[in-house]
Amino acid sequence: MQLAAFLGNPAMSQPSPVADYLDNVARGLAFDPALSRRVRQEIEDHLREAAMAEAAESPIDAENRAIMKFGAPQEIAGQYRALSLHMRMKKTGLLVLCATLAAFGAMESRAVWYGLTRWDIGTHLKLVGQTIIPIDRCAFALAIAFGVVGSIYVTSRPIPLGGGQPSRSHIQWGQFLLAAAAGAAAVAVTCEIIVTTWRLAEAHWTTNSLLPLASIIIEIGIVSAALLYIRNTARRASAMMRHEVMDDLGSGKTY
Repeated sequence: MQLAAFLGNPAMSQPSPVADYLDNVARGLAFDPALSRRVRQEIEDHLREAAMAEAAESPIDAENRAIMKFGAPQEIAGQYRALSLHMRMKKTGLLVLCATLAAFGAMESRAVWYGLTRWDIGTHLKLVGQTIIPIDRCAFALAIAFGVVGSIYVTSRPIPLGGGQPSRSHIQWGQFLLAAAAGAAAVAVTCEIIVTTWRLAEAHWTTNSLLPLASIIIEIGIVSAALLYIRNTARRASAMMRHEVMDDLGSGKTY
């Protein structure tokens, strides 16, 4: 009897509009599974509450009314995509700047240590240093400059209300500045690795080598982590923009 009543109830046999709506939103956020799950739960709670407040003849009609008031799933997904990437870019900018300054601090700590321990270097390393050290200093200066400008740029952008060409341009410029900062820092760290390794080899690994060795390992780890984070951010941005283009094609938008 219960089964017959269930099958005979059209409202119960119809698929839930909210479920279909949530599936569409989740597909638009598929590039970030954690974000997709969180947003899906938030929207579901809102729509269920909104549907219960609707005066409708059936639960299906109530859900449809709640969905119409909430907005198209592509637009909602686009807003969440833009906001998520905006926050990610802000974190990336601060991370790159902090990583660059930390790497510069590690380099300066070695210079101070060499002075305190009166660590002299051989003739060959002096000749090599005349070429590498200026490159090293210039690379660090560029890394700090790009890091400061990039951080200011990405943190000063207003929170986007959705996707679109302006949002994509901001993302691309932010990525360029942060990638330039990380690239310059990587060049500087490479110079530091060459000089420090040579210096340690000349000293035959005495106890004075511990601080320079530890600092260069930390420096490599910091810059490597920053580069990895930038790469992941770039992948997320690419995935987001692919979704934006697909939504635009589906809606007939052109730029």
